[in-house]
Amino acid sequence: MNLKEIGLRSNLYGTCGAFICARGPGYVTAQDIISPPSVEIVDNTQHIARLTEPIDLCIGLQNREESRI
Repeated sequence: MNLKEIGLRSNLYGTCGAFICARGPGYVTAQDIISPPSVEIVDNTQHIARLTEPIDLCIGLQNREESRI
């Protein structure tokens, strides 16, 4: 899984939640991330995983934006 490479952009500081729900077989991309309106996914086509079996994949995510000086 390639979650560390996903670029997110937000205008809020603090922690926000998002999640991924996908059903295999097939590819999971950043487009499958469901996030609040304040969070923008930089590249929706970025590969996350490949599901080779007919399974459900559900992952909870937390993104923490720290203040910049």
